[in-house]
Amino acid sequence: MTNDPFHANDDEYGMIGACLNGTIDTSSDAVSEIRSEWIQRDELRLTFDVIRGMVQEGKSPTLSDLHKEWKKAYGQLPAPFDAWNQAMEVCPSPANLTYYTKAIVEAAHRRQLRDAGDRLIRESAMLTLQPDQIVSNAEAGLSIDVSRETLTTSKQVAGSFIDQMQDRFNRKGQLSGIPTGFFHLDEKTDGLQPREMAIIAARPSIGKTAIAIAIAEHAAIKSKVPTLFISLEMSKEAIFRRTISTVGSIPMQSLKSGNLNEGEMKSMMLSSGKVANSPLWFIDGSSIHSISNIMANVRRAVRKHGVRLVIVDYLQKIKAADRSEKRTYEVAEVSGKLKDIAVQTGVAMLCLAQLNRESEKEKGRQPRLTDLADSGQIERDADLVMLLNRDRSEASGEAAIIIAKQRDGECGIVNLHYEGQYCRFTDPSPSY
Repeated sequence: MTNDPFHANDDEYGMIGACLNGTIDTSSDAVSEIRSEWIQRDELRLTFDVIRGMVQEGKSPTLSDLHKEWKKAYGQLPAPFDAWNQAMEVCPSPANLTYYTKAIVEAAHRRQLRDAGDRLIRESAMLTLQPDQIVSNAEAGLSIDVSRETLTTSKQVAGSFIDQMQDRFNRKGQLSGIPTGFFHLDEKTDGLQPREMAIIAARPSIGKTAIAIAIAEHAAIKSKVPTLFISLEMSKEAIFRRTISTVGSIPMQSLKSGNLNEGEMKSMMLSSGKVANSPLWFIDGSSIHSISNIMANVRRAVRKHGVRLVIVDYLQKIKAADRSEKRTYEVAEVSGKLKDIAVQTGVAMLCLAQLNRESEKEKGRQPRLTDLADSGQIERDADLVMLLNRDRSEASGEAAIIIAKQRDGECGIVNLHYEGQYCRFTDPSPSY
């Protein structure tokens, strides 16, 4: 091994030598751990591509067979016999493959980090880029991506399954995800799951923001789950006001007009203290503009504050990184990146979304999964899709969440009650 942290030349030779000296299993392990672009020497990278092809065909890369496959792949390009002989000499035993692959991966990651630093320095002087875009690009470059293609035996899966079931048994009925505060919804979904994206969709003025605030209140204030609320529709102050109305049972009209009686003033102060002391953070549209801004802020919130739940209001308002001739392409890009950031950071991602007008053309029809506006990609990316429905002409009354998609559970309908004066959803009374 060399002392150069950015290059692993000797280890590249050793890895190829291990493949040539070992069995097809040795080569399969190398192929599952190493990407071709991580190998810097041209003749070794081309050799590795040939070995990858042989493994996919179930052939062991002996020296003679490697030469035949080289000629098929590269025609008249001379085979690098000197490099192959050197590789076999460098590697005393195929058992050393693990050390070679580890060194190659580490060198590749160090180059990736170096390139990210170089890009940060270069872009910091470009007036055409906004600082938040530069930060987002840098953070994306700092995210080390390791590709593995590993097979797992049924025995290993069985062991993992038993461990998970033991964990579920030990919870004694407690949720595995983040509670929403709605009993029957949590019962069906087991809470909002980490590394997954959930969607709540509805037509305007049905109560998307209201139910998002109710979930944020229960998660952050009652369950003390660090929560980030991102709104592209309302200011931070407006979200806070609606949160106070929900928490303190203070009519929204009283808070908007400032016409509070003594009891409401006391309740407002107590509720403000509860919210202020909770692990709840807000970002509004004045400080974010695009999906790259949101991804940078989510990474920062997870790193600095340990955020576990992110609520976005709402998906179709987010601008894509690149303008496209079709709106559906932009929405698809935003949806995919929100799912990606949930997986990368481990947060539970809850996004509000708009439904199209089709659900209102037929009076009395419940919304459907196909009513999601702008892009079918939203429904494909989401792990959980919930459609909120109620009669907007009624100030208060019955409401329902239709679970239209759930990857790991049943679909169905959850009944709720809406209190218009507080802009609040609750579980229905036991007598309902």
